[in-house]
Amino acid sequence: MRSRLRKTALRTSALMLSLGALLTTLPALSADLTIARSVDADGLDPQKASTTQSLQVTNLIFDTLLTMDKDGSVHPGLASEWSMSDNGKSYSFTIRDGVKCHDGSVFDAAAAKASVDRALDPATVNPNLSSWGPISGTSVDGKALKLTLSEPYGPFASFLTSIQAAFICPSSVAGSEFKPIGTGPFKFASWTRNDSIKLEANTDYANVNPLVKNPGKPHIDTLMLKVIPEAVARMAALRSGEVDMVEPSLEEAADLKADSNFKVYSAELSGQQMLAAFTWKIKPLDNPDIRKAIGMAMNRDAYASIAFEGLVNTSNCPVAPNLFATDEALCATWGVTYDPEAAKALMAKAGYGPDKPLKVKLLVHKLPGWDAMHQIMQQDLAAIGVEAEIETREVAAFFDHMKGVNEKTDGEPAVWTMGMSGVDPDYLYFLWKQPGFVNMGLNADVDAMLEEQRKLSGDARAAKIHEIQKYLMENAYAIPLLSPGWGWLMASTSKVDGFTMGFSASLIFNDVTKS
Repeated sequence: MRSRLRKTALRTSALMLSLGALLTTLPALSADLTIARSVDADGLDPQKASTTQSLQVTNLIFDTLLTMDKDGSVHPGLASEWSMSDNGKSYSFTIRDGVKCHDGSVFDAAAAKASVDRALDPATVNPNLSSWGPISGTSVDGKALKLTLSEPYGPFASFLTSIQAAFICPSSVAGSEFKPIGTGPFKFASWTRNDSIKLEANTDYANVNPLVKNPGKPHIDTLMLKVIPEAVARMAALRSGEVDMVEPSLEEAADLKADSNFKVYSAELSGQQMLAAFTWKIKPLDNPDIRKAIGMAMNRDAYASIAFEGLVNTSNCPVAPNLFATDEALCATWGVTYDPEAAKALMAKAGYGPDKPLKVKLLVHKLPGWDAMHQIMQQDLAAIGVEAEIETREVAAFFDHMKGVNEKTDGEPAVWTMGMSGVDPDYLYFLWKQPGFVNMGLNADVDAMLEEQRKLSGDARAAKIHEIQKYLMENAYAIPLLSPGWGWLMASTSKVDGFTMGFSASLIFNDVTKS
């Protein structure tokens, strides 16, 4: 008996030694992560924050009622299930059991109602108020939050997945000052303005977001979001190991992409879409064939691979890939493709050629990647007999200028470029319904289609959105160029694993580990 016990003890000891030797060969996992960003948040109240940099942080602290998968389909969030009335004017959201706020209080239907009420209150001065749609009433029925709308609003479910639609806990506004208390994967710990924000993992977190694999608490215990305004200093901090992740410039991202010691991430689900547009009220750009010819001259592959360092993709639709009802293959059948010879033929038919070039302005704003794209675009247009003079402005001044330009019906014709983003194709409404974004609205027929898609849901709404996109493409009012998140890049050391970027350039750390 004593001999058997001794042999068992020896085997156990050998096993422990072997296990210990194995553990020493595995990389140790770190429980904290430091991210360097160029600017600080302007606030941590998601119902008052207006910048993406702020909403990237609040999205880590607060959850949304619904979530969205990478194909644009809507899934449960704080609501385990939901339903819409036949007339599209009322919704019921059943709040998941067992959801707790970071202070231990229960998040239930009453808490959800309080959050919606505050988001809609004019006194809140919510910069995203209009995106909530025509909500006319809120109520609670047991576990369900009931919302009544004055009219159907097709984009509503998509909006409730977005970083602009975060739900706060009642204790956030229990005192005189806002406290960032939510139900999300990370808890607020501290904030030193213009220096750092510290977040700690929510040990009670239960994940239902389809973009996240980890079912529970984030693997990282602490997130430190540091402000390092200078790009050179951020890169030095990354290369030295002072920080684990940074916001790189486009050029820096290209360099890091070629280095196996680092990883580069683009916001593939940003909902960002880049378009070329026209002063279509001014001759000869009132002719759709000339607009098509200009679109055929644009070498989108070169813009993606050269101007944007291969960190973006070409796109075919007026709205970004991965959103509801977006069908890249279908859009390709409606729009123009790169075909300089066909473009020359169309220009010749309209009376333009090498001896009689069409002179236009190429009105643009100054941003990394865009500048190089516009230079290539200028050469593309020259190849089909279009002399484009580039006129560059800073972003804010550019859009102010375009408001006036797009009102004109005579003068020098112009081609211009822009970007738009969102979680639903409804941003077509914002762009094209008269008067439209910077006065680019089209006509009564398009207005009617844009209004109608808002009142539909499911397949009927998808069909109407396709009809709108087909009209825009076949008449060449817009030339889709590139997607996705050209302006939202992240880079990390190769020791970081599991990081992703979600819709609207949100940062997802639930699955992150660091060796």
